[in-house]
Amino acid sequence: MMTNQQSQHWVDKLVDGILKWQAKNGILTLHVDDMKTPSGRVHVGALRGVILHDLVAKVLSEKTGQAVASTYVFNDMDNMDSLPGYLPVEYAGHMGRSLDKIPAPPLDQSGINFLGVSDEKKSPYQHATNMGEFYALDFIEAFRILGCSQEIVWSHQLYQSGKMDEVIRQALDAVAKLRKVYQKVADYQLPEQWYPFQVTCEQCGLTGSTLVTGWDGEQVSYICQENKVEWAHGCGHAGKISPFGGNGKLLWKVDWPGHWKALGITIEGAGKDHTSAGGSRDMANAICNQVFQIPAPFDIPYEWILIKGTKMSSSKGIGTSARDFISLFPPEVGRFLFVNKQYNQVIDFDPTTMAIPDLFDEYDQAAKIYWGQEQGDTRLGRSFELSQLGATPQPHFLPRFRDLALWMQYPELDLATEFKKIKGSALTDQERTELATRVEYAKIWVRGYAPAEYQFIATNQLPEEAKTLTADQVNFLEQINQHLAQNATTLPENLQQWIFEAAKTSLGSKPAFQAIYLAYLGKEAGPKAAWFLLSLDPQLRTERINQLKALQKG
Repeated sequence: MMTNQQSQHWVDKLVDGILKWQAKNGILTLHVDDMKTPSGRVHVGALRGVILHDLVAKVLSEKTGQAVASTYVFNDMDNMDSLPGYLPVEYAGHMGRSLDKIPAPPLDQSGINFLGVSDEKKSPYQHATNMGEFYALDFIEAFRILGCSQEIVWSHQLYQSGKMDEVIRQALDAVAKLRKVYQKVADYQLPEQWYPFQVTCEQCGLTGSTLVTGWDGEQVSYICQENKVEWAHGCGHAGKISPFGGNGKLLWKVDWPGHWKALGITIEGAGKDHTSAGGSRDMANAICNQVFQIPAPFDIPYEWILIKGTKMSSSKGIGTSARDFISLFPPEVGRFLFVNKQYNQVIDFDPTTMAIPDLFDEYDQAAKIYWGQEQGDTRLGRSFELSQLGATPQPHFLPRFRDLALWMQYPELDLATEFKKIKGSALTDQERTELATRVEYAKIWVRGYAPAEYQFIATNQLPEEAKTLTADQVNFLEQINQHLAQNATTLPENLQQWIFEAAKTSLGSKPAFQAIYLAYLGKEAGPKAAWFLLSLDPQLRTERINQLKALQKG
């Protein structure tokens, strides 16, 4: 147990601060929220906010013994204002339309990797009614796998239901106050005819091109401007329409606090880009106080997660997607990456380095501290506890990821036997399951991300290094292949002996074995040759030799 403030986990410190803030401000109920615009394939950076808010809600509930509301809003009424590079070019025709009114993209041009995904798993996407829902579903699947359980709120439904009508009226009635807030907080001078609302044009269906020019207490006047923005072209229509019931939406800096009031939000953080002086958070706080007459929610300004030092963008398709990220490790380990890093510190993650094995090592250390098997920082143990999706597991042996990632590529090794030696006793059923799970993730890392020194799996393409093989070495490889064709059931021990004997009478051992590894791995050494060769697809062996023979002829 943690006994002092210094040893508290950052989530516990944060929650204690929230409870003090609640008591000081007389807040009766707590409601944690987060938001995202589903303008394209959602990147891993957005997971930081989801997991942070999920953690806060669950620890608040744990400490108070009461249910804490936790929601996630998809701002699907935002406009499409840029075209992700993976979408068909015809989608440019939807620029300026709200995401809930744009058709869902075809699966094969959506930017989402559906390779190996079953039809059953694809079905929710196939039935998505619009672009916003399509990309939101993908993100929801990712954060549900990581144990986040927020209730989903769709912004277009919130507007259509009338739940935003009161804040729309308040904002339009207080337009003079809002202009003063913009001036004071952001030093931004708004024109006299500015209103904090955009309608959906009744004629062309665009929202991004409309400008509200008046408000009579029941309807707004508007014009759909042809050249209001560079990325959309309005139709020129002018008219009047009720702003209620989903006919349009508040502008972002008013919409954000508008959601807080409509939903009763009391806790919501945001990325640090929103919390700069005079930024959208300062603006939202002032609007809460001066227009909507509610306390501004408790803020949690959090840092980004970078991939190889780069911030990601959903609409531009830049960065690792949340879906790709969650495929890299078990959910508990993926969640641990976020839980173990203080929210106001940058996470810079590069899967092409040793970051994944290092993460497993830290997770395993955290488990041992939590289980009392090892002395260490109790905050690490708390991170392990908070990373679990269900009941915290009982103590058991954890096979080291970096070892099994290497050993699994040596067909002559039996992993259960090797880890039995390390443990000092036979693996339990639970430990064998853990080993099998980690092997699957190790395969993903080795095949797609691991540094070259950790890769001993046959390449799909002819390695550059193989082009240095001599005619004699290629002939030796063909001899081995012919022997295997005639002795398909040979044992690896027998094959290894045959290779040694054949090498003695031709090339010599070193060039013979180097030929095997250069041809299939692009390396001069590797696993035991016989076990390795028998683990290869016979078709791959034949194709590789044919490629080498063709090179020799050329």
